[in-house]
Amino acid sequence: MRTRSGGRVSGTGGDSSLVDTMLLFDWNGTIVIDSDHAHAALTTVLARRGLRTLGEAEFALRFRLPLGELLERLGVDPADLAAAEEEWTTALAESRTQLRGGAAECLRALAEAGAWLGVVSVASPSAVRFDQRALQVPPVWNSVDAGVGDTLELLLRHRAVRERAFFVGDDPDDLRCASVAGYLPVGVTDAPADARALRAAGALHVIGDLEELPAIVAGTRSPERVPAGTVGRPAPQGQLLNEP
Repeated sequence: MRTRSGGRVSGTGGDSSLVDTMLLFDWNGTIVIDSDHAHAALTTVLARRGLRTLGEAEFALRFRLPLGELLERLGVDPADLAAAEEEWTTALAESRTQLRGGAAECLRALAEAGAWLGVVSVASPSAVRFDQRALQVPPVWNSVDAGVGDTLELLLRHRAVRERAFFVGDDPDDLRCASVAGYLPVGVTDAPADARALRAAGALHVIGDLEELPAIVAGTRSPERVPAGTVGRPAPQGQLLNEP
């Protein structure tokens, strides 16, 4: 899904110091913390079908979106995948997903400084929209891409938008894609083991609280812009996710 519009809401008093900067964020695990709820929802879906459930350690190792591919690997019948995905999404929506610490303050600060902000997520559009409204995520997005199948292609398409580009996420594979696409990757996690994996994937910084991010962005030089014409046309601005 890509939603589009012409503007972005930001606070007053920004100094426009980041007008040359773009930051793209993953959603689940980065802006919102939902791992415990995702595990519980998956356990429910598998148990209803008489399939083996995953312990916490195995879940941490094996859980990857897209959800349909994961469910099929775990034994859900292909004909039942759509229903299983719907059950998982419903269970997750009914749980109490949390906004990552410092997220609201971070996003407002970056927006006020003039940065282009976007979401790039394999999570479904409905799940992202639900979280945005339920958790009152600041409506600062220039672009929102949910249900993404090819993260690298999407990152390349956006790269020409600004001179400096950062990708912020919690998945090592996504950070590798970001490096290839010409972004500075910033890892987000609360777990020391995950931090090691993120650094091994190329993360220049690993943080647990997004309130740390504006200072990192302000003090870090990003790779040069990818030459014009190599990644297609700049992506258009996105619609604010919490608009009706």
